[in-house]
This record gives sequence, structure tokens and C-alpha cells, in this order.
Amino acid sequence: MPKQYTITPLSQLPLRNDFMFGQVMRKEEICKLFLEALLNVSIQRIEFLDRQKDLADSYTYHGIRLDVYLKDDTGTVFNVEIQADRRDDLPRRVRFYQSGIDRSELPKGADYASLSESYIIFVCDFDCFHIGKAVGERVSFLKDTDVLYEDGSHVYFLNSHYTEANASKPILEFLDLVRTNDMEKLYETPLGQMTRDRMQEVRSDRELEVSYMTYAQKMMDERRVGYLDGLAEGRAEGRAEGHEKGREEEFLSTVRRMRQAGFDDKLIALSTGRSIEAVRMVPENT
Repeated sequence: MPKQYTITPLSQLPLRNDFMFGQVMRKEEICKLFLEALLNVSIQRIEFLDRQKDLADSYTYHGIRLDVYLKDDTGTVFNVEIQADRRDDLPRRVRFYQSGIDRSELPKGADYASLSESYIIFVCDFDCFHIGKAVGERVSFLKDTDVLYEDGSHVYFLNSHYTEANASKPILEFLDLVRTNDMEKLYETPLGQMTRDRMQEVRSDRELEVSYMTYAQKMMDERRVGYLDGLAEGRAEGRAEGHEKGREEEFLSTVRRMRQAGFDDKLIALSTGRSIEAVRMVPENT
């Protein structure tokens, strides 16, 4: 029997849900406040490069799809991701994301010195490194020296379950909202207030709710009747090649339809039963 999943109604989605996180963070003013509070910088303007940037080299290689991908007015690149479930591979995931971003940002024939400054920011609903800090920043040094190894890349891991509040109040309120999902709290900072208000807007958006629930339920129903049964476990031994090709083409079509409807890859993976890696490998329509 296919594994059963429960879809959380849009009206109850917490900030740690990647669909809600994307809807919130793709509001320019909220994203701008978040980056300024975290990095202690002034940003005049930001540009979202794609709703979800696809950095797959080809269908045959592991692809990268970035949840929130943007540039500021100086050309600095930012990737902001939510991580609700504990993972032990985040440092290597950062490494892979960074390589994809760099290849995307450096035109053919350009000098390496022209690579943009980049920031990869993981907002985690757990303490990734068990250090208690609200914010952890990766800093590299040459071995046995105090000489910084600076390549223009920056990585931050935020921890909503912090015990040491080593961050500004806006960031702490943002992390508190990730952890508690408390919509009644009187947040004191513009970032906290605007994040909560945007969540309320998304939750009460009837048009978005219809799209969200209709497509998610449709995918679950198809799995129940076996429409996509077998895709979750890979290709079954002994199936005809033509049958497998048809099922894979249907999977590709389903992923693209759900992306166009506004779903992120994690929810698509949940709905189709395929791994997040398999979904991320699906290229956009050309």
C-alpha cells in the first residue's frame, strides 16, 4: 500500500513549512529587512532572479533548485532556504549549492575575479551543530594561522531552537516565529510584525488555498489509486521499457504542472512519492 500523507491546510501552514516560507520571503520588503538584520548591511534594492532558481546542468546530473534566490543593488547573490527536518548533510549541501551558483553567475570566458559575493543562508528549525547559538557563520582560515581564507562566499546557519541569543532582535523574533508558530504574540520589530502579517495574508488567500489544496489532493489521490504507484520506489524489475518511459514522462509533466501552480519541490516530492533529489533533477520547460 502506498504511504499515506496528510496535507496541512493552507490556513494552518507554519513559517517552517517551505511553501509558506517561500510565500513570505519572496515579499521584497520582508526579505530586505531579514538580510539587513542578519548581515548588518544596508540594501537599497533586491531583485528576485527566479521564483525557484533551477541550476541543473542537465537532466542526467543532480540538479539544484533554490527556494529564494536574489541579488541586491551591488550584485551580491543571496540564497535563503528553510530546513524543517534535521539533516546531517547541510555542509555538503552548501558546497553543492555554492558550486551551482558560481557556475550560473560566471559567464563563459569571464575572469574568476568577477564572481559575485554570495551568501547561502539556511534557516533551520533545529540546532544543526549543537552549539546553541541563534546564528552560526562559517569562517575559514589557513591551517595553523590566523590568515582568513576569503573566496567571496559566505554561509550562515540559523537555529530557531537557540539557547544563546547571538543575533539582533528582528532575527530572534523571526526565529521565534519559525519555532513557535505563535500568531498571537505582539512582535516588536517590523520584521516580526510583517512576517506574521504576511503569513496571515497567505493563510486567508482563498484563491491560493484552492490552488494549493486542489493540486496537493490531486497528487495524493493519484497515488492512492496507483496512478503514480511505483514511481516512489523507482523502476520495478521486469517492466517493459515503453511502460517505464510513459510513467517517467508523466512524472516530468506532473512536476512541471505543480511548479507552474506555485508549489515548491519539497511539496511536489511529498505529493508524488519521489525523492526531493529526483524532483530537483527535472528541468524547466525550454
